[in-house]
Order: sequence, then C-alpha cells, then structure tokens
Amino acid sequence: MRSRLLVFAVVPALVWGLSISLAHPALADASDISVGGVWVAKITHDAAGVSADQRIVEVHKRITDILSNPVYRYQGAPVSVRPVGQAAGIFVADQLAITVMPEDAAGTGVTPMELARQWAQRLAQGLTKALPDANVHVF
Repeated sequence: MRSRLLVFAVVPALVWGLSISLAHPALADASDISVGGVWVAKITHDAAGVSADQRIVEVHKRITDILSNPVYRYQGAPVSVRPVGQAAGIFVADQLAITVMPEDAAGTGVTPMELARQWAQRLAQGLTKALPDANVHVF
C-alpha cells in the first residue's frame, strides 16, 4: 500500500520534472536580427572596418527608427534592395535598414544582392507583423 502511494506521488513529479527540463524555448542568438517575431537575418561578420557587434547594434537602431516613424506605421512603405558598391542595401522607403556586405554572402553560394532579397522578404514580413495596419511590401 505504501509503495503504491509512493508511486502515485513520485512518478507524476518525475514526469513533470522531465517535461520541464526538456521543453525550453529557443533563445535568439545575439547575432540574430528579428522584427515582429520574424527572424530576418544573422550578422556574424565584421565588414568595412566595423565589428559584427557594431553592425548588429546599428541595424537594431535603424529598425527601431523605422518602427517608430508614424509615416510607416500608418501609410506603410515599400521594402527594396539596391546595390551599394559591392554590397546591397535593404531600404524601407528611402531609409537604409540593413547593409548586406560581401562577407555576409561568403560561403552561402549567393551574391550579396540575392542574400539581401531574401533578408528583405523576411524584413517585410516582420514589419507587417510589427505594424499590422501598415501596407509593407517588397518592391
């Protein structure tokens, strides 16, 4: 009788403890760029004399500026990709959001312009979620 009581008390506690230890939410890496819950890109390379960490901070600042702009919030804006020398710029309207450097595309099998198009598509999706009333689209 006592062993049955022990089984009914201990087994559920062990199962609960095991389920808690196995179920962890995925944590974003510091090099990840996300907007509106959508993963946009990962910046891991220094480029043009700027560290990867500095580039990440600048991209977060630019995205915050974009999200804070009432024009984009209520009117929306096109997301476009334009060449910037050997790099590619992702713009929201005329505001630079992300610069995709050749170092970012190294080893991916795509050009900086193609990688920028991929990132721009996800940026537009994220902006649409973060600014649900805005008309954000890839141009």
